[in-house]
Amino acid sequence: MKRKWDISDEATIKKCLDEVIARVEEIDSDKVGVIAAQEIIDIVTENFGPEIYNKGVRDSKKLVQEKFHDLEVDLDLLEN
Repeated sequence: MKRKWDISDEATIKKCLDEVIARVEEIDSDKVGVIAAQEIIDIVTENFGPEIYNKGVRDSKKLVQEKFHDLEVDLDLLEN
């Protein structure tokens, strides 16, 4: 099943899974499978994904506003 937060880059998926598995095994000294690691990633992504995305949109909007302001100042300096 394809979820809206799925990542198509297999290398990124594998790296993330490997890091989750290593960290859980480091904490609990128990073996963790790929399915359990994927469920952990899904839970975190589903809950934090929209907030992270919205922060990116807000940061982009702020950057565009700053660049637009700079452009206005440059245009004002061109007036006689």
